[in-house]
Amino acid sequence: MQMASSCKRSRTLRAKKCVVDRLSALPDDVLHRVLSSVDFLDVVRTSVLSKRWRHVWTSMPYLNFNMEWFVDHYDDKRYAIVDPVYIFWDFIKWALLLRDDSQIIRICLCCDNTSTDQLNGLLRVAAKQKIQEFCFHDGDYTANELEFPRVLCETLTVLNLSFRDSIPLRVMAAFINLRSLYLRGVLILRDVAEKLLSSDCIKLENVHLEDCQVGYNVELINISACNLKILTLVNVCTWDKFWAVCSFDSKLRICAPKLSSFCYIGPMLHGFELVNTVSLKHVLIRLLRVPRGYENEFKNRLLCPASFIGFNYANALTLSTLVVKYFSPAYSESLWDTFMLDNLNCLELELRYNANYIEGLINLLKCSPNLESLGIRFKEIPWSRRKTRKAIESRSPWKSKIEDIACLSYHVKMIRISNFDGSEFGLELVKFLLQNGKVLEKMEIRHRSRVRKQQSLNKIVALPKASSEVVICFPEYAQRKLPWFDRGDSDPEYDD
Repeated sequence: MQMASSCKRSRTLRAKKCVVDRLSALPDDVLHRVLSSVDFLDVVRTSVLSKRWRHVWTSMPYLNFNMEWFVDHYDDKRYAIVDPVYIFWDFIKWALLLRDDSQIIRICLCCDNTSTDQLNGLLRVAAKQKIQEFCFHDGDYTANELEFPRVLCETLTVLNLSFRDSIPLRVMAAFINLRSLYLRGVLILRDVAEKLLSSDCIKLENVHLEDCQVGYNVELINISACNLKILTLVNVCTWDKFWAVCSFDSKLRICAPKLSSFCYIGPMLHGFELVNTVSLKHVLIRLLRVPRGYENEFKNRLLCPASFIGFNYANALTLSTLVVKYFSPAYSESLWDTFMLDNLNCLELELRYNANYIEGLINLLKCSPNLESLGIRFKEIPWSRRKTRKAIESRSPWKSKIEDIACLSYHVKMIRISNFDGSEFGLELVKFLLQNGKVLEKMEIRHRSRVRKQQSLNKIVALPKASSEVVICFPEYAQRKLPWFDRGDSDPEYDD
């Protein structure tokens, strides 16, 4: 017993490890940045961590409210008798009332099944706080006006609105400090368009308009923001898994000297004009055909050179099949003879296995004398339309020919072809490019079928070549995820 007690007394006590909470030691502004992407319900819950965290949420300048997250994670017995939407908005009200006097920088709301009255109340709070960023996602609201007070119009730098219905806006002043604008499912009236997209919006740089209806009294949409750099117009409805054609059918005029990127997806408009776009670098035009049954509302208008005013400044151009087809002599006759894309260096386009599309490609090459890189993607054909395609090919065969095309003779050094299937149409196009590409250095052909690839490989290698330095390679085919506008067929092959 004495030995045991002596051994016990001889033991030395180990020093306790001191755990340093480095995250809690950070200043409030850094903690706010860390929590800026976290739902505000979880931000409030951090108050139970320690005394340091007790009041951090009250000065949080970034408020993210997500109704779906709130319903799934908020444990309250009142759910059995009270509507969860009411509890969610009650939570937002108390979160704003119990704050300290610090400024709110951003409010982000993701919520459906509510009213514009509640939303307008939040807009008034945002105006009082002079917030800089305002975002709404997945909104399903009643069709009353959203009212933006004058103070809010003057302080916002980012505005992001996404609705399921066409919600009208009431704007009290021009957005003089706005830098980024994203609108989806919004009704744009004449005065709203002037205050959102006019020259008064001197700081506006990025605009994305998707499925935005335009008032019946608006015949011309004039975008004249002097510092605009990126403009995207998606002129179709894209909710769920389907798309519906055409949101507006007005004339479009763009005057933006600093515009560098322009994208348009939708049917051809009444008018289309780019003025003073000397900084334009990349243009993407994807025309969608108006389906049968919609001809009374919207028409399939043909392209003409007037539709491309201002595009000659672009360095890179991406075009869909319908645009390429309208460059064909069968549709445009001699309209494109005087049209030039002098600055174009890179051309990306879609093609169908059809003579009209290949002739449209040749016309585009003639319009681009300084082209250096060419990318071609053959469009996939649904199984239900394979027989139709074969019938079209048999009615309109196309053979390669020798032509003196400036860009192929002096500039084009790289050609990429993807989704190639080894058909006679495809082989004839490859033959045409090799026969006329006098300075061609490399051609990549991505074959969509390994079996057909082996069959067509020897045929391609044996084709005559104008350039002795050209290298033909066959990279593995990479499956391309179809965009939403090709889930059906945005450009069906039927005659106008």
